[in-house]
Amino acid sequence: MPTDLRPIVVKFGGAPLSEPDRVVARIRAILQEGHPVVVVVSARAGVTDLLRRTLLHEEGANDIPALIAGLARLHPGDSAALRDGLEETGRIARRIIWNPNPSPWVQDSLLSQGERLSAHWFAEYLRTHGLEAMPLEADRIGLTTDNTYGAARVLIERSQRRVRRHLEAVLRSGRIPVITGYIGRSEEGRVATLGRGGSDYSASAIGAILGAQRVELVKRNVAISTADPRFVPSARTVRHLSYEEAAEIAQFGAKVLHPVAIEPAASRRVVIQVRSLDHRERTTTIGPARVGVRARAVTLLGPLRILNLRAAGGGQRPGLIAEVSRRLLSQNVNMAALVTTEAVLGILVEPADAARARIALESLAVEVGAVLGHPIPVSLVTVVGEGVLEEIPRLPRSVLRGAAGLLATGRSISIVVPQERATVALRRLHRTFVEERTGRRAPRRRAASSKRRAPSARP
Repeated sequence: MPTDLRPIVVKFGGAPLSEPDRVVARIRAILQEGHPVVVVVSARAGVTDLLRRTLLHEEGANDIPALIAGLARLHPGDSAALRDGLEETGRIARRIIWNPNPSPWVQDSLLSQGERLSAHWFAEYLRTHGLEAMPLEADRIGLTTDNTYGAARVLIERSQRRVRRHLEAVLRSGRIPVITGYIGRSEEGRVATLGRGGSDYSASAIGAILGAQRVELVKRNVAISTADPRFVPSARTVRHLSYEEAAEIAQFGAKVLHPVAIEPAASRRVVIQVRSLDHRERTTTIGPARVGVRARAVTLLGPLRILNLRAAGGGQRPGLIAEVSRRLLSQNVNMAALVTTEAVLGILVEPADAARARIALESLAVEVGAVLGHPIPVSLVTVVGEGVLEEIPRLPRSVLRGAAGLLATGRSISIVVPQERATVALRRLHRTFVEERTGRRAPRRRAASSKRRAPSARP
């Protein structure tokens, strides 16, 4: 599209959609900039939980009329598409109830109904407020994914032609496309959901396909901060991040973003804005790295468990890390991180996976003559930012003391700390790398009182 006609893609999650009048106001404000608008919506708040109850066959989940009535209350409207969507939800739910082990794509079919209902409801809501809108279901306009149901990845090149054709036709007609987030159609031709952060990912992918002016991810009272403000009261909004910094922050514990949501926009150099609906000043712009701009943020990933595999050669032993990964995969366990030395592999996993991880690695330890330790509660605290490796000498000794390991990338330094010390370590790193670096250190008295009121280490 010509530069002056490139659309702005704006995604609204379930929480913002609970205040639809404010969402409409945001759309009007974007339209006043003179660019076309493409809206991406998540399921309304609480809808995915209702659908998951049916998937999990929880108590009362077999009451399909109650499920449909609850969904109808959350999606008021008179359109035939809404009525058809509710009927289709009922049909899929009954199919799942009759089959205790539905295939992954059938599960995705049910979960996709939340976004479908949301798109049809919100498009109708916009029309009643004087904005011409058209609901579109992403899988039906050509958003193609791989076959990894539940955590599919968008195939941008495969999707581009059909998606552009559909969206440009709607935009030329003067209407606002309202597209389902979170879903696409697999190469096998079935519904596939995109996993955690799926609607953000959808918006980023659509922005990349259209060459959008920018992609806005609108949250409720949420922002990308220099640290989680629940643990660090002096944390403040980060104004600008490079694509790489944003991906690292998401990878190491920030729940505002998922790393995969950055990838499509970064591949086409489309700017992303993470914006708070409640506080306009809490906006983070994510784009190409800026010369001379070095943001710093500190994240907390935990609680985790570390299993130490002590073997001669450790991380240098040929094939050992690959075999560890294979054994964990056989038990459906993902590694959160891996710390290596000449003698030890420190394998970090979620607490719920620790027992299965140990079972998966016990036989390997016997085979290679290694000693496998019991799971130890830890957390991973990370400093993120361009050029942060130059500041390794500034790492506080109080944080390094008793640490179970350290790992680094080009833009991050991560320290594995005992779980009970995670919050203290997070605050100390924030003081060193954010407050003292910018001369905006929080008063000691406030920090001390905050420490007494600190919540648990769980982010």
